Amino acid sequence: MQSVVFQPFMRISDPYIRVYLAMRCRRLHVSSHISILLFCLFSTSPVSAATSHPFGSRLIINAAKKLQPSVVHIRVKPKGIEGNPLLNLFGRGRQKDNPPKFDQGNVPFSGHYNVGSGIIVSKEGHILTNNHVIKNAQEIMIKLHKGEEFSARLLGVDDKTDLALLKIKPIKTLQKASLGDSDKIDVGQWVIAIGSPFGLANSVSVGIISAKSRDLKEGPFDEYLQTDASINPGNSGGPLANTEGVVIGVNTVIFSSGSRAWSLGIGFAIPINQAKAVIDSLRHKGYPVRGRLGAAISAVPRKEGKSLGLARFEGAKLTQVTRGGPAERAGLRRGDVVVEFDSKSISTWQSLPRIVARTKPNSLVLVKYYREKNLKSVYIRIGSRPEAPHSRETTNHTDMGMKVEVLSPHLAQRFGLTYEENKLVVSSILRGGKAELSGIRPGDEIVEANHKPVKTIEEFQSILEKSRLEGSVLFLLKRKETNLFAALQIK
Repeated sequence: MQSVVFQPFMRISDPYIRVYLAMRCRRLHVSSHISILLFCLFSTSPVSAATSHPFGSRLIINAAKKLQPSVVHIRVKPKGIEGNPLLNLFGRGRQKDNPPKFDQGNVPFSGHYNVGSGIIVSKEGHILTNNHVIKNAQEIMIKLHKGEEFSARLLGVDDKTDLALLKIKPIKTLQKASLGDSDKIDVGQWVIAIGSPFGLANSVSVGIISAKSRDLKEGPFDEYLQTDASINPGNSGGPLANTEGVVIGVNTVIFSSGSRAWSLGIGFAIPINQAKAVIDSLRHKGYPVRGRLGAAISAVPRKEGKSLGLARFEGAKLTQVTRGGPAERAGLRRGDVVVEFDSKSISTWQSLPRIVARTKPNSLVLVKYYREKNLKSVYIRIGSRPEAPHSRETTNHTDMGMKVEVLSPHLAQRFGLTYEENKLVVSSILRGGKAELSGIRPGDEIVEANHKPVKTIEEFQSILEKSRLEGSVLFLLKRKETNLFAALQIK
């Protein structure tokens, strides 16, 4: 029997970890007896481990051997530690009857270090991981497959897709992972996940692709791959790969329930094509640069879709075209219905901004669209939408009793608005707070503050800070088709 060597980042002397491991061992001991009993009851002929798996274990072994040298263990010392970091891991301190939720689980372990996983994407030492793994890091340490450790520096982050790029200075060239094409995978396809669940580095689990293009409302470009491969806290940032050891996703989110902080058989990975679209800009600029179409879009009304022969939810209707933008320069107009972009079908209206965003700026792409029931096509030179490294997407003003966010496709859908870039919207309000008493409602678009246009969180914050000296701020709001004013007293 192979011995189990625990990583030095886990202190087994910690009582919480001892309890957890004891519980796991007890479960394994009991389940082994059940398995033996069931085998005796139902087995009529010898079955080898190599043939019991639908495609044989050799594929898994070969895939794991190929990919493991390209997977790293990440140890992060975060800034400002408070309390015992193990409490949430084992459910202490949570309220009872918590509903199921999605967790972005990097693991807090004793010694005030978090752990996660990463993927080597260059021989020179560039490492892809999740932003939430290294967020607020004071120190980032990388441990390679054979045990070498290096200090890492952060090159860039992409908050909207929860990705980050790190860099180490290895002594010798590294084995980089092969990055595949996540658009070509199928539901039901076998996959493997490699990472550091609960700090146990180089762990391999097996499952299938359960679904594609899952929108968890975590960000504007959500299109997660869903898998039943065992993904636990600590797997974040590690690879989801096919049976050839080619990476097709970055493990990011797990579905958890109540006090359980580990796998329920529902995990989510960022498609690798989404990651490949931003790796270069993170490496050279420190922030993502996405493609831009220059148009506001919405769902196609059902009657109009039927008249065009579209399936339900198919296509994206242009509700506004930016003057001088890529769409207008190519001849697109308000009312056009886009059904295909760069040979990719627009299955839902939300899929169009995702596809555009991951298209390389200055690319020339073919777009197919309907205009007055006539199918047309045009080539469009895609624009660039750089996102500053410290740009903010949300701000929460408890003194005013409201939360303001940059309009995203899922917020537009939630409030029945037309999605358009550079818009601010009130996403929630505090009952009985100043905003509610002033007549502000969730879904209101903030057009101006103190007679000055606001399109970014930074502009909004700047005007508010100046207004605090005067003690009040006047907002121009847009609610559906109506413009209205709201004045708030602020300190």
